[in-house]
Amino acid sequence: MKPEGAGWATGRGRRFAADRNPLQYKAVPVTEYVLVYRKHTDLLIDWFIRNHPDRSVVDESKISDGYEKTNVWKINPSTNSKHPAAFPKELAEKIVRYYSFKGDVVLDPFARSGTVGAAASGLNRKFVLFDNNPDYIEIIRKEVTSWKNVNLNTVMWINCESVMSIHKQSDLFEVKKDDS
Repeated sequence: MKPEGAGWATGRGRRFAADRNPLQYKAVPVTEYVLVYRKHTDLLIDWFIRNHPDRSVVDESKISDGYEKTNVWKINPSTNSKHPAAFPKELAEKIVRYYSFKGDVVLDPFARSGTVGAAASGLNRKFVLFDNNPDYIEIIRKEVTSWKNVNLNTVMWINCESVMSIHKQSDLFEVKKDDS
């Protein structure tokens, strides 16, 4: 049986749609895998939840609609043409929500168009994004102003132009002296 969406896309599966010849048909992959790693420890994740120093953060970070009872998520593909390997923001949101607490820092060492940063900020997490491609940094610079819960006065831009003026960027490093 042909999987949903296969055979109607361009590329490998387009011949099936054109002439229905099963010998030429190659299914279009419709599955992506997400692997989750953590540091080696003898403690279960539940131990870290039970012993978190701020119980209110744990309660605020609970998954409101229950938890996934399967390891298969049905998420529609992203059609963001700004990046050739874009993934849906919904996928990033699920991963950030499931594997971090509110207020945690989420790291994306290959930021590209900034999907993980947008998801993290929308879920009240801090984020650190790295990328070495100036085209993708420019995309992030344009879109960061529309992300939820982002205070542009606290965003640090290293080795690239800031969205804020340069003098405001340097204010991040100043130590305020108490006059009293």
